[in-house]
Amino acid sequence: MTLKVGYFKSFGSKDVEKIVEEFRKMHPEIDIKLLPLYQDQVGDVLARGKIDLALTDPRDNDFKNYQLQLVTEVSLMIILQAGNFMPGEQTVDIKDLKKIPNILIAKTEEEAGELHYHKDVLKITSPFIAVDSFNEAALMATSGSGYFLMNERTADLLMNDQLQKMFLLNDGQQLKQDYTLVGKKDVDYFDDFAQAAKNTLVDD
Repeated sequence: MTLKVGYFKSFGSKDVEKIVEEFRKMHPEIDIKLLPLYQDQVGDVLARGKIDLALTDPRDNDFKNYQLQLVTEVSLMIILQAGNFMPGEQTVDIKDLKKIPNILIAKTEEEAGELHYHKDVLKITSPFIAVDSFNEAALMATSGSGYFLMNERTADLLMNDQLQKMFLLNDGQQLKQDYTLVGKKDVDYFDDFAQAAKNTLVDD
């Protein structure tokens, strides 16, 4: 049997591959096929049966016809040119970023969804710039052209002393990103995959 698993590509593949390793300890007989997706694709790809389940950030999407399992919450961070804020500062509020452009990492088909998330869900009031790739965003941030968002897990993989990482707040409240497993209500192995995800993301 093959289990088709989609994942929000902004989470990166490293964690997802670790989850698959953990799941295989329980079910070595099952093949896993991974499919990276942008967030707005998840519902459509699930509905068409192209995947069995997905690890994603639901945001304000309606998954009422699916089963959901929150795996963990991860703090959101901004990445920007070092020196914009004091080196010891660990947090920054959205209101203090309103004059600094927010760089959206999104292909053309992803832009509307990402803009909605940043503007309407997170309530970011910065001007927005869209770029195609993470590397382009990092180059722009390094040159002082703006900041981009990552969650704490993916930001840990970024090693660049020209960039500063800060936790993002809104009116003093820490902003988070959910890692949630979504699947059809009758899908096999949902609970076991959720447990493998928790074992990997919560206990590491």
